[in-house]
Amino acid sequence: MKNFAVFELVDRETYENMGEGALSLFNPDALIALDDLRDFFGKGIIVNNWSWGGKFQWRGFRTPGKATELGNQNSQHAKGNAFDCDIQGFTAEQARQKILADHNNLLLSKIMRMEADVSWLHIDLGPVPKGKERIYLFRV
Repeated sequence: MKNFAVFELVDRETYENMGEGALSLFNPDALIALDDLRDFFGKGIIVNNWSWGGKFQWRGFRTPGKATELGNQNSQHAKGNAFDCDIQGFTAEQARQKILADHNNLLLSKIMRMEADVSWLHIDLGPVPKGKERIYLFRV
């Protein structure tokens, strides 16, 4: 990862137990997608901020227990395929619209889906329904 530290992508306990090895919990393409997203926007991106006193620690990888607790044991987060993030200078909706407007940009080529109607940007590598466009907007 060139744009993120491991502790920005996992919860505190996972980082304390695995350190840099926690990267192995992610699909390598998801890590590329996140790095490329940072390059696409050219702005700071926050996934987890627990390490500097923030409230977020479950917006990258989610342990199976946490995924179940949050209501979706089959979450793309639990598969190491998803990130929730905030992009400096953009609302989530502005970020989604910018991504959709330039969806053929090579820096966005790994993103398959985004969650609609939420106050954060969710990107993942989950399956796109047959007949739908890549960078499919879904609702939970």
